[in-house]
Amino acid sequence: MSISKTEDVFILVKSLSKAEKRSFRLFAERIQDSESLAYMQLFDLLDKQPVIDEQQIKSKLKVSANKYSNLKRHLHEQILTSLRHISKNKKPDIKTREYIDFAHVLYGKGLHLQALKILNKAKKLATKNHNDFSLLSILELEKLIHSRHITRIGSEHLSNLMEESESKVKEIHSRVELSNLRMNLHQFYIEHGQVKNEEEENFVKKEFAEHLPKLTDKKRGLMETVHLNQAYVWYYYTLNDFKNCYKHSKKWIEQFQNNAELKSRDSNLYLRGCHYLLTSAYNLKKHDDFAYYLDQLENFRTENYSKFNLNTKILSFLYVHQGRMNLHFLKGTFDEGTKSIKTTLSRLEKYKTKLDEHKVMIFHFKIAWMYMGNNQPEKSIKYLQSIINMTNLSLRIDIQAYARLMFLMAHHDLGNDELLTSILRSYKNFFEKHEITNKVQMLLFDFFRDIAKAPLLDKKDITKQYLKKLKLLENNKYERRSFLYLDSISWLEAKVKNQSITSIISSRIKKKQH
Repeated sequence: MSISKTEDVFILVKSLSKAEKRSFRLFAERIQDSESLAYMQLFDLLDKQPVIDEQQIKSKLKVSANKYSNLKRHLHEQILTSLRHISKNKKPDIKTREYIDFAHVLYGKGLHLQALKILNKAKKLATKNHNDFSLLSILELEKLIHSRHITRIGSEHLSNLMEESESKVKEIHSRVELSNLRMNLHQFYIEHGQVKNEEEENFVKKEFAEHLPKLTDKKRGLMETVHLNQAYVWYYYTLNDFKNCYKHSKKWIEQFQNNAELKSRDSNLYLRGCHYLLTSAYNLKKHDDFAYYLDQLENFRTENYSKFNLNTKILSFLYVHQGRMNLHFLKGTFDEGTKSIKTTLSRLEKYKTKLDEHKVMIFHFKIAWMYMGNNQPEKSIKYLQSIINMTNLSLRIDIQAYARLMFLMAHHDLGNDELLTSILRSYKNFFEKHEITNKVQMLLFDFFRDIAKAPLLDKKDITKQYLKKLKLLENNKYERRSFLYLDSISWLEAKVKNQSITSIISSRIKKKQH
């Protein structure tokens, strides 16, 4: 791997735990030549620096620019080699690939029977851990050896080998098709969010129908079943069909709950399934189910956190903290929710180099709404501005539009109605440029335009009028999603009744219980 960018090497060094640094030093000590001493010197300099200072590094190393680039590449490669060595006994996939490498080395030495023995070990490990891609490599290498040498293997065994290989090719082909299907849905969602009209709905349905592989229950493997349900979850999630999304996300995590080994081996995929189950329960307003599954997720995280790698820890943070915030939104407990924001922000800061812009944006949006719900609009503005000032205007246009509307809400709550007209003028360009036609968003835009111009005594009547208009859209399948992102009905209702948003949501819950 050609890595010479200092920042990449610096981030890798900083990502190492104390145990990993200790193992790397022991690993490096095995080779005591001038080059190893030089890259270890670079390692120590990077390890001690809180931020990159290349001038200081170059002055202390006293090497040419070309030598410096080579040292960075070499250090990066050696750290990865050390980490791979540490991980091979923890990660069966890595151990399986190592066995395959050993088999290639033995075969190259003419020791084809020893190579077959190693491949047999690799096959058992790959089968046990449903590592189908490695398993196919093992089967193909086995066939190659048997076809080129007299191995005294029976014809029945050869037939089984060929059947197993052919079956695995079909299974992998289905998994690749499902993976491509999920990626297409994911790309559509990142660019557009959920479907907003009949045209988008028809497009998504057509894409899904054309690319969904035909699988029968009898021939479907465990991972195929997981990935099939995952594809359905993305499909129904994009279509705003949360009833079916809930059903398939439950099937997704049930595969893991019935297989402890799979749950331990691929915790990330299990966490993702939990996240979509929670998201579906939230959108369906299944309060009890949401609390139950969030508790399950919290327990899984607590019991297994010490075994998680960094990636899994970050994923568990994202899903647990989002789940906690969504539970506060469901219950209307905004005051309690604001008390946990400090912890969430500290985690965002801790993982900032590992999180993409989309994930940070979602958290900032939720934090802003938490403050709005707790009648602290002045605090929400900071987080809304971080979204509004984003340079990537193709990322989740729906969230960027909602952030602008919440920004107007915040200024209205602060009594800054005189600012609304000028803000609306700049936002009009954004809405027109991105061809936003969502009825809820456009109604809110019109509300702020009218409220900005209205005399003080007319403002309440205008608020009542728009509240009625919004309530008519609550059950529109293309519009109801808007109220889950931004609970504008509760916000306007609080204005009309001179109550807090918390009171409005609490009253609504009590009515449902009775």
